[in-house]
Amino acid sequence: MTIRISFSDKTVRVAVEINGAIESAITELPQRKWVGLTVEEIGDIYNDTPTAKVGQFVMRLARAIEAKLKEKNT
Repeated sequence: MTIRISFSDKTVRVAVEINGAIESAITELPQRKWVGLTVEEIGDIYNDTPTAKVGQFVMRLARAIEAKLKEKNT
């Protein structure tokens, strides 16, 4: 008996060979829903910074990071 398992970004494939006969199954992996930062969460980051100028930078940086993550997750 031989068992082969392969993965891709979206599927898992399992193949079992018994006495020359191959049985296989392909399962689609569930896609997780994108969850970004809320305005309140970014506001908390902003409020934890020592000056408004740094806080504005943190706000822009947080949105830029979130945009890149969203791009990679879709």
